[in-house]
Amino acid sequence: MKSLKLKFLFAIIFFCFLLPLQSISQNKRQSKPKRHSKIESADTFVDITYKLYNKVYVHDSLTQVGVEIPVDLENELIESAQNDVDSLWQILPHVIDDIANSKASIISKGRATLNLNKSKKALKYCALYVKQIVVGTKEDNE
Repeated sequence: MKSLKLKFLFAIIFFCFLLPLQSISQNKRQSKPKRHSKIESADTFVDITYKLYNKVYVHDSLTQVGVEIPVDLENELIESAQNDVDSLWQILPHVIDDIANSKASIISKGRATLNLNKSKKALKYCALYVKQIVVGTKEDNE
């Protein structure tokens, strides 16, 4: 009985984590959290994250459709995205301190945590897309 459970658990882990991703691009845009947490640094982090996410999502959508993006516009987009990433790095230490040490209610702290988890998904998408653009795909390399 234990070996059957172990095999089943192994199969689930294999299918969830070890199989390669079929496609990195998203069909549906992630929505920004609707309610602010009342912890200013966490809300700022989420706002900047979704500002960056929207830029990356639009670029991904345009390239999937086959629209040629002008070089000037693409350079401006990259520069703006770099500024957003720098802002995120500057805010991140304050976010952790403010959530841990603030006198906000437990509900506000929980909401901040949920909003940060949503923004983590958006950042993961951004990172995977940038990696795909920089490294390329197997089809591009062949």
